Amino acid sequence: MLDLIVAFLIAILMGMGIGGGGFLVIYLTLCSNFGQIIAQGTNLVFFIICAISAVFVHIFKRKISFLQVLIMATLGSVGAFVTSSLANTVNPEIPRICLGILLCVSGTLSIIKNIKKK
Repeated sequence: MLDLIVAFLIAILMGMGIGGGGFLVIYLTLCSNFGQIIAQGTNLVFFIICAISAVFVHIFKRKISFLQVLIMATLGSVGAFVTSSLANTVNPEIPRICLGILLCVSGTLSIIKNIKKK
C-alpha cells in the first residue's frame, strides 16, 4: 500500500515538472531494497509512462515541434544504449554516487537561483 501511495505522489511531482524521479530512485533504493541499476531502470519506465500521457496533452494543444522530438529521440536512444552498456561494466556503487552528486548539485543550484530571484 505504501508503494502505491509513494508512486502516486511521485507521479504528481513528475506531472508538475518538479522532478520526482530522483525521489523514486531514493525511495526504491532505501525503502524497497532495490539495487541501484534496477531502481534507475524502474524510474525510467515510470517516467516513460508519465511522459507518454503528457505527450497526448501537448499534441492536443499543438505545443510539440516534431523535428525537436526526432532529434531528442535519436540522441536519447544512442545515449541510453551507450550508458546501459557501461552500467553493466562498472561497479554498482559508481552510479549511486553519481546520482547523489547530481541531486546535490541540482538542489544547490535551485536554491541559489531562488535566492538570487529574491
